[in-house]
Amino acid sequence: RFNKPGKPVRFLLVEAGRRINLTRYMVEKPLRPPAFCQALRKHLSNARVVGVWQPNLERIMILDFSSARGEYKLVAELFAKGNILLLNGEGRILHALSTVKVGGRTLARGETYAQPSSGATVPLGRLEEFMEALKKFKGEVVRALTKIYGVGGVYAEEFLLRAGVEKSKNCREISAEEAERILKAALTVFQGLKGPQPCLYLEADGRPAAVSPFPLQRFKNLKLERFETLNEAVDEFYSRFEAERVKAEKGEKVRLQLEELKRIASEQEARLKGLKAEIASLQRIGETIFRNASLLHQLQEILKGMANKGLNWRQIEAEVSEARKKGTLPLILVSALNPKDKQVKVRLGSLEFELSLAKSVYQEASAYFDKAKRLKAKLLNLEKVLKETLEKMASIEAFVAEVEAEPIRLGRVREKEWYEKFRYSYTSGGLLIVAGRDASSNEILVKRYAKPSDLIFHSDVAGSPFTLLRVEDRPPSEASIRQAAQFTACYSRAWREGWSAIDVYHVKPEQLSKKAPSGLFLARGSFMVYGKKNYLHGVPLRLALAVKLDGRPKILAAPPEAAEAWASFIVEVAPGKVRAKDLAVKAKGKLVEIAPKEL
Repeated sequence: RFNKPGKPVRFLLVEAGRRINLTRYMVEKPLRPPAFCQALRKHLSNARVVGVWQPNLERIMILDFSSARGEYKLVAELFAKGNILLLNGEGRILHALSTVKVGGRTLARGETYAQPSSGATVPLGRLEEFMEALKKFKGEVVRALTKIYGVGGVYAEEFLLRAGVEKSKNCREISAEEAERILKAALTVFQGLKGPQPCLYLEADGRPAAVSPFPLQRFKNLKLERFETLNEAVDEFYSRFEAERVKAEKGEKVRLQLEELKRIASEQEARLKGLKAEIASLQRIGETIFRNASLLHQLQEILKGMANKGLNWRQIEAEVSEARKKGTLPLILVSALNPKDKQVKVRLGSLEFELSLAKSVYQEASAYFDKAKRLKAKLLNLEKVLKETLEKMASIEAFVAEVEAEPIRLGRVREKEWYEKFRYSYTSGGLLIVAGRDASSNEILVKRYAKPSDLIFHSDVAGSPFTLLRVEDRPPSEASIRQAAQFTACYSRAWREGWSAIDVYHVKPEQLSKKAPSGLFLARGSFMVYGKKNYLHGVPLRLALAVKLDGRPKILAAPPEAAEAWASFIVEVAPGKVRAKDLAVKAKGKLVEIAPKEL
C-alpha cells in the first residue's frame, strides 16, 4: 500500500512467478496476514520507494526502499514458480517467500542474493550464432527459443507463427532460410515494445485468455480489449482470473453443501419409507390378531395348559412339532417358541409375529396398534424434517444457478479524495467545505491544502476548527459563506457546551501566519490572524445528517440549508443533553429508517 500526500492510495500486488502491478480492484485479505507479509510490514512500514528497476530486462522486478530503519530491496522473481525476497542494504536476504536451492543459487535467510544467469544466450539478430545455438538443442524449436532468447512460450510460439515454422519441428531440421525467417519475426515482435499497444484477449465466454503489451497473431480469433497502459491490462487480466477463481470456489463450496443435503435427504427418505412399511406391518398384525382372537386365545390356553401339567419347554416344543406334522390347529400356527420371554412366534398367512402368553390376545393387539401410533408421531416429525431438507436443497440449487448465471463483478478500490481524512460537506451551491478534526489536522489543512482563492473560517470559541471553503472560479454566494460558517460553529466546543449560536469569522489564507509576536507561543494547529476579520454574528448551531447520492450513497453532516439542496433524506440535530456521539448514532438510525432499503 503506497500513500502520497494529496494523492489517492495505491495498492501494489505481487504474485511470485506471475505478476507485479498496481491494482484498482479490491483484494480479499486473510483475517491474519501470513508470516511473510508480517515480516514485510515490520521492515517496510512507512518506508519510501526510492527506485524501481528491472535488471537486464529479465523477469525480475526490484523495488528500492528507504526508511529510518535502513535501506531495503524487495525482489519479485516472475519466472518459473517465482519468489519474493526482502534484502537489506548489503543485498543479504532477510526474508524469502520460498526457501529454495536451484541453479547454483541458494535463496534463504542470511544468504547473499544472486540473480539467475541470463536466459538469453544469443544476441538478437545474429543468424550464425542462432543456427549454432539451435544445433545444441535436440528437441522442439519452440522450447529452444525460450532458452535462446529468454522469453515465455507464448512469445516463442508467436515468433514461429509469424515465420511460418511448425513449433514442434526438431531444432536440427531447421534450415538456414527458416532460421532467418524466425529471426526476422522475433525482431518484429520485439519492435512492438517500442510502441506498446497493451491488450487483453478474451475467450468466447468472456474468460480472460491472455495479456500482452502488443497484439499477437496467435490470438487473432479471440476478442480483444485495448488499454492505455500495460499495468491496466495486467491488472484486468489477473483480477478477472481471481474473480473467476473466487466464483468457482464459492460455487464449489455451495455444491458440496448441496451434495451433503442430498445425502441427508436420501437417508431421510429411506428412513421414511422404512417407517411407513413398519407402521403398515404393525397395523396389519394388530388387525390380524383381532380377526383371529378366538383361535389365538385357544393357542395361548393350550400352551399354558401344557406348562401347567409340568411339561418343560423342550417337551412343549416336541408336542408343538408333532402337532405341526399332523396339521392340528391351532398348534400348526406356531413357528417358534421363546421360553425366556414367555412368547410364541405365530405365522398367520404371510404374517409372522410374536404373541405373549402372559397377556390377553386383545392386550397384544392393542400393543401393536400403540407401537404403530408411536411410530406415526416419529413419521410426522421425519416428514417435517425431510420437508425442511428439501426446502434447503431447493434454496441452494437456486443459489447455485444464480451464482453460475451471475456475471463476474470486480470490486474496484475507491480512490479516496484528499478531503475525506477531514470533516467535509457541501454548500447548497455545491462548494466543498472542509474542517479540521483536531490541532494536527487544522495545521495540515491550512498549510497543505488552502489555495489563495479559498476562504478560511474560524471562531473565537476554544476548540473551534479551521474550516476551508474551496472557491474555484467565482466568489462564493452569501448562502455558501453562511453555510460554511455554520459548519464551523457546529464542530466547535460550543456544541458540547449546549450553546444555540456563536460568532464566526472568515479570512483569506494569506492572513494566517505561524509567526507569533515576540514572547507569544503558537501551539500546533493555531495561527495568528492579521488584517480584517469578516464576522457573521449569531450563527445557529444546527446540523443535518443527510444522504448524498453521488455515484454511491454516503451520509454527510451538513448545514440544514445546504442539505435541503442536494439531499432527499434529512434528519436535523441540535445541541442538547445527549452526547454528540450518541446523538449521531440516533440520527443515523433514524436516517436508515426513512431512506429506501435499496440505498
